[in-house]
Amino acid sequence: MIRHPALHRLPPAPRLARLALSCLLVAALLWAVHGYRFKAGTEELALHASQRLALLAASLDAELLRFESLPTVLAQHPGLQQLLQAPDDPVQVAAANALLEQVNERTGAGMLYLIDPAGRTLAASNWRRADSFVGENYAFRPYFRDALAGGSGKFFAVGATTQVPGFFIAHPVRAGGSITGVLAVKVELTQLETTWAAGGESVLVVDRHGVVALSSNPAWKFGTLAPLSPDSRAALAATRQYFTAALEPLPLVWREPGRALLGGREYVVGSRALGWVDWRMLMLLDTAPVRAAAWLAVLAAGLALCVLAVAGLYWALHARRLRERLAAQAELERTVAERTADLATTNAQLLREISERSATEQKLRGTQRALIEANRLAALGQMAAGVAHELNQPLAALRSFAGNSLTFLERGRLQPLRDNLNQIIGLIERMARLTSQLKVFASRQQTGGGSASAAQAMQVVAGWFRERLDAAGVELRIDASEVRLPLQPQALEQVLSNLVGNALDALAGCGDGVIAMGAARHGTQLCLEVADNGPGIPQELRERITQPFFSTKPLGQGLGLGLSIVSDLIEGSGGRLEIESGAGGGTVMRACWPQVAGTDGAGEGRAGEVE
Repeated sequence: MIRHPALHRLPPAPRLARLALSCLLVAALLWAVHGYRFKAGTEELALHASQRLALLAASLDAELLRFESLPTVLAQHPGLQQLLQAPDDPVQVAAANALLEQVNERTGAGMLYLIDPAGRTLAASNWRRADSFVGENYAFRPYFRDALAGGSGKFFAVGATTQVPGFFIAHPVRAGGSITGVLAVKVELTQLETTWAAGGESVLVVDRHGVVALSSNPAWKFGTLAPLSPDSRAALAATRQYFTAALEPLPLVWREPGRALLGGREYVVGSRALGWVDWRMLMLLDTAPVRAAAWLAVLAAGLALCVLAVAGLYWALHARRLRERLAAQAELERTVAERTADLATTNAQLLREISERSATEQKLRGTQRALIEANRLAALGQMAAGVAHELNQPLAALRSFAGNSLTFLERGRLQPLRDNLNQIIGLIERMARLTSQLKVFASRQQTGGGSASAAQAMQVVAGWFRERLDAAGVELRIDASEVRLPLQPQALEQVLSNLVGNALDALAGCGDGVIAMGAARHGTQLCLEVADNGPGIPQELRERITQPFFSTKPLGQGLGLGLSIVSDLIEGSGGRLEIESGAGGGTVMRACWPQVAGTDGAGEGRAGEVE
């Protein structure tokens, strides 16, 4: 074995000491790199968890707020108050059961039921089912006691009759200044948990006792974050909140605040307090990718140190050779000095270039983030403007139906009044579906697919425009076979509403106006048409009218979003929008979709609803 002369002259002990010290310094440096990268990664996960928790908490609040005012309003219904006065009258019981069943189907709540002051259920929306609430006593539930005391009862528990967990909201029923009963609604949140699980997120909602009430992972549900105290177990047993669950602690080990082990995996844990019965929402983000990134950083730093060590050794050997040669040759010394100066200049220039490029890269990243945020806000603003535009027609129809309802009420004509109220309910549901698009867009979730009956949607839209058609003297013709189009019902109604509204605007001031709606199968395609005999659309404008904010109407009468929304809905469902001139003048708006193999465009298009 040949050793370098310089190394050979060093005593063995100093060489070993220097080598050991170098290894310790390298190990400490690499460990510091790992710690810094892991800490930065966990901080990014914590920030992401906080942002996602804000959105998930808002979606949970929205789901519960949908039904918060339902028992308050429904408690004023005279039929329910009459049943509380005569609880054994079978006629009153049947009427109350039918009312609660109808309201429950329209609102999409889990259950609606009426309780007398003793806690006995007199009527329920599930009175037909084997697990009906009718006759059950819920006096032990806190929501019943709070409502009977005059407040608003809110409580989450596993159903004592159905064994299905849900959130209960109760309100007192008053008559003559006194409380005669309690009306409660049960909101089932199973679909919300399914949505969390489908998104691949680990989410838990924990009550004040530390019990997991909701979770995207079924294995964690009704577990506890820590062993329950005797007081907590006694309180839960008294209310039978989770009487079907063992309430065993989860295998959760906290390493430090905000980071824990669960099921053999390490998570960053984000927490957010909720305003509903002292709940907290937790989000668990796996640290495995962060730890892998930290080890990659260690590997990169180690490789860099190896390169520096090799370069340093090479430089030391090279310098030694230079010094030996410089001792004998002065000319060689001058040459080495010149080269060293050139190398220093080049190194300084490289450092300047690296600094400039780093600064440029930072500016570029900032600009990119600003552009992404501006683009998202612009898209959200366009969607909000579109929804506001679509709300104008239902609002006008609501005003007309409300005015007619007052007239029918004064004249005592209850059947027309009931028809008008049903129309108003349908319009309100449509407005709710429209506004829900903003929430879906803001949460970056997309809804697609679906199937809707063309004939049914045309009849609904015809009802919306009946007053405007009569006032304008325009005839509306409907010709639709049993065809189902690949759009969700609310989307199809939105398409037809925009097309009919534009046709009505085009026929303003024209005599003998006619609008024709039709849907049929043509070969391998499903087609929907809305035609009018108005002045038509110039050829040069047909390519522009589907662009957002382009309108041919006078200023203040339109935002230019209607046809843009129609085009987006049709193209998003796999179809195309065509604009043509009618055979006798006017305009034909045609939407076509390819017919899926093995279907005929008819039949059931919606999945059966599950209680």
